[in-house]
Amino acid sequence: MRSYTSVVRYLLSTAVVGGLVALFRLVVHVNPATVALSFLVVVLLVASRWRLAHSIYLSVLCTLLYNFFFLPPVGTLTIADPQNWVALSVFLATGILVSHLAENARRQRELSEQRRREVERLYEFSQQLLLHEDLHTLARETPSIAARVFGLQAVAVYVRERDAAYYSDPEHQLLSAAELKQIALLPDSTASRQARIYSAPLMLGMRCLGSLAIADSGLAQQMYEAIGNLIAIALERVATLERTSRMEAVREGERLRAALLDSVTHELRTPLTAIRAAATSLLAQPSLPEPERREMYSIVDEESQRLDRLIGEAVEMAQLDSAGLQVRPVRQNIQYLIEAVLQEEDPRLRGRTVDVCVPQEIPDAQMDPALVRRVLRHLIENAVKYSPAKSPVQISAETSGERLLVHISNQGAGIALAEQPFIFDKFYRGNSQRERVEGSGLGLSIAKAILTAHGGGIGLSSEPGKGAIFTFWLPLSSR
Repeated sequence: MRSYTSVVRYLLSTAVVGGLVALFRLVVHVNPATVALSFLVVVLLVASRWRLAHSIYLSVLCTLLYNFFFLPPVGTLTIADPQNWVALSVFLATGILVSHLAENARRQRELSEQRRREVERLYEFSQQLLLHEDLHTLARETPSIAARVFGLQAVAVYVRERDAAYYSDPEHQLLSAAELKQIALLPDSTASRQARIYSAPLMLGMRCLGSLAIADSGLAQQMYEAIGNLIAIALERVATLERTSRMEAVREGERLRAALLDSVTHELRTPLTAIRAAATSLLAQPSLPEPERREMYSIVDEESQRLDRLIGEAVEMAQLDSAGLQVRPVRQNIQYLIEAVLQEEDPRLRGRTVDVCVPQEIPDAQMDPALVRRVLRHLIENAVKYSPAKSPVQISAETSGERLLVHISNQGAGIALAEQPFIFDKFYRGNSQRERVEGSGLGLSIAKAILTAHGGGIGLSSEPGKGAIFTFWLPLSSR
């Protein structure tokens, strides 16, 4: 196919200059200088489009035609005037020089285009590698990604940290896992191209992360090195992410352990101490007057309920973390849920006024009624605990776009701006309230987990001394 195209180009260029000769001899009579410039233009066009051989051929052909048809004696290849020898030589030299310059420019253009395609492939390859954030998946997918992006027949990667080899084509393994491991472990291993296989260690600085083998596809040595460097960087990045994640998990575990220990030692010990003191008084004083005996019974009952509530919140949070939430949404009216929760919480409200403002036209929203009741219960208990006795609690609802918004506000001391970003964390309690108000610090984190599972969310608006407003939202319709 290539030889056929080349022959066509030779014939086409010959026909073009033949047409010019016919034009200048039979139609338009011009001087030799015009003919020479016209021939040079044709040579330049051919040199800029086709290969050097075509332009050299055309330069020689134009020189012969210029001599035969336009330099005296016309019709022969001899030259009578010595000055015409100079003109003919200059024409031939100019044609060949122009051909070389055009060929160099064309090669530079092709080289630049090739470099651009290589850079685009390397960029695409790096972007594909960045999509993976765990070492196992990255190591497994890297050979296939490299083979697809660069059009390679087969790619193999050995990763030292996992002590495993991965192949883009299991039927074409290039090198065995043992051979790849040997390349990675030998301190003096270098890149090599033998038996049409390129192999090299994956080096990052002075550390070897593994090895690479590629079925030699004629790419430049620099491209193979660039592929290896990108793979090494990606492996180190993912390994660093995993190490960082493990460290973060350890730190988070330590933080939660300390918070849980603080909760256990303070919040759980307080009701246990009260129960034990009341029981000790009842056992030590059998003849205790009935009013005082009833008071001891009341303390045992209240503190037992408090202890049960604290343990229930901890179990509830553990269930949310371990098994996840099974949300079973149905269309439900928020007014009904608010009234049901207020009836349940009436003993803890202790005569406190709760102002409820829910417009009649509020539409039903998609929610799991049992879970949203738990959200309302936690937020109402929170509003009661962190506001002065007898101060009112306000509950209101509204719609905004495709969301149902519920606001629960109190007239307490408010939450400091520095503490607001952490208020929904597990076990977190405000520094100023920790010793004064009972609680485990789990209620708000439980509410947030439930709302997130619904596709909703929760936010806080508070200023010190002006109370706090908790707003949660739910989708009005399922998606």
